[in-house]
Amino acid sequence: MGLSPKIRKWGTILLAFLFGAAFTVVLFLPYPSRVGTENDSFRIVWQDGRVSEENFAEAYACLSGISETGDVLLARGDQIGTYVTSFEMKEAISDLKNGDLAPMLAMGYDLDRLERAALFHVYGNTLYYDEGDLFSFNGERVVFLDTVKKAERVMVTGGSLPASVLLLTEAETLVVGDRAELSHRTLDGTSVKVEGRGRYATEEGAILDTSLGKSLVAGQPLAEAICVPDVAACKQGALLPCRNLVRLELPFVGSGPVAAGDLFHGELGYLFSDGGNYAIPATLTEVKIRGGVLVSTAFYACRQIESVDACGVPRGNIERDAFAGLESLRYLHTPREDVTLQGNFSARKAPCGCTIYERRG
Repeated sequence: MGLSPKIRKWGTILLAFLFGAAFTVVLFLPYPSRVGTENDSFRIVWQDGRVSEENFAEAYACLSGISETGDVLLARGDQIGTYVTSFEMKEAISDLKNGDLAPMLAMGYDLDRLERAALFHVYGNTLYYDEGDLFSFNGERVVFLDTVKKAERVMVTGGSLPASVLLLTEAETLVVGDRAELSHRTLDGTSVKVEGRGRYATEEGAILDTSLGKSLVAGQPLAEAICVPDVAACKQGALLPCRNLVRLELPFVGSGPVAAGDLFHGELGYLFSDGGNYAIPATLTEVKIRGGVLVSTAFYACRQIESVDACGVPRGNIERDAFAGLESLRYLHTPREDVTLQGNFSARKAPCGCTIYERRG
């Protein structure tokens, strides 16, 4: 027996209503995500060739980091396991590692729970600084911070980070990116280790800006020995953060290798001055100069220095009283044989032709 036209009409209206309601619900549901539940299963390949299926709790309990290839690493006993990650995971790692702010703030990656946990394990203790703003990764995305928090690592992606902010983070490592503006002022009073990216490079305790030639911008704050490579210039106050410095090697003394122009400064103290007094660390006792010029009283206020090697400086580039004021000097190696020294010294010829002065008594 067939349905009446009236019943068929109302049935059609009801079905249309239900279909429309269902479509509306689906329309506003979030897109599917790989972020799963505690029952998710993760395939782990172990060093010894075993393959295991781990739930999130099991995998998270032995999470140890991320490999160079971007896969999640687990450690259980003496075995290392690998969870092969997605292409999106490797994109996220690249952004967080390099401090690419725009994609980090969007952070629309389709990652599963273990991938996100691994990212937070590695990058959750990093702060990002850009033009006055601080950001951090909270396990889901990079978010803006309205206050400074402690971190193991700070990455400057743009602008000049104040030392006061860096001190509040208690960070052990400072990463300076291509758009960062680094000077000794960022490092004054800190004990961070600096890592350079892009235009910045680090070499034997020296922090270099390679954007226009190569110049010394700062020294590693905790360095006891610094060897500055051949550079075109040294910034004023570059070594002010280096309060533990014992040994220093320079391509020249002062701001540049040639004593020319009003901007030239030829005293060693130029590297330890912010425009006022010289603050040369009391620990600095050994200095080696490979070239440049040594002007009159080039070592002014360097009373604590005991050893100076100026073998690489041409004789004609050394003023007779260049070493005047070195009250604690015990050893001097110089191509000039008639220098002015304070105290009683013996003199002998070195195999290179220079004169070696040694304090008597």
